[in-house]
Amino acid sequence: MIRRYALFALMWLSSQSWANQGIEWQQLPPESQQLLIQLKDSWSQIPPERQKMIADRIQHWQQLSPEARAEAKQRFERWQALSPEQRQKLLARYEEFKQLPPEQQANIKRKWQWFSQLAPEQKAALRERWQTLSDEDKAAIRERLKNASPAERRQLRREFLQQRSIRLQH
Repeated sequence: MIRRYALFALMWLSSQSWANQGIEWQQLPPESQQLLIQLKDSWSQIPPERQKMIADRIQHWQQLSPEARAEAKQRFERWQALSPEQRQKLLARYEEFKQLPPEQQANIKRKWQWFSQLAPEQKAALRERWQTLSDEDKAAIRERLKNASPAERRQLRREFLQQRSIRLQH
């Protein structure tokens, strides 16, 4: 809870340029000081580069719409709820993703958009269906999708979903 308040308090800092000098506690707006009171004694220990990075992120935060802020807050809360092992796994997967060629990244993003547009019960059923498959079945499906045209991929997805009585809303 304190971390959340600290994050949001830091986001309220103005976008002043603090270059390589640190931010004095007294330079923080009173609202930020209140929320960060637990950090008062250690505030000066934060390296100036880190303070600059925080200021840059705060400026970005201030430019976000209320909807984008709410979404970022939800993502942050989900991240906080993850175990350290889950976080490490996600970070590793993200690093792998960044190493992929741009066309593969775009393909993954398209698939994610398709999945994101499914109703929650469709997503849950799809996840359940996938988890019940053997590794061999999963590999066979991946191979079929990899070698299929876009129309064939759509058809394969429909078939996969219909096997569990899930209907796409296309």
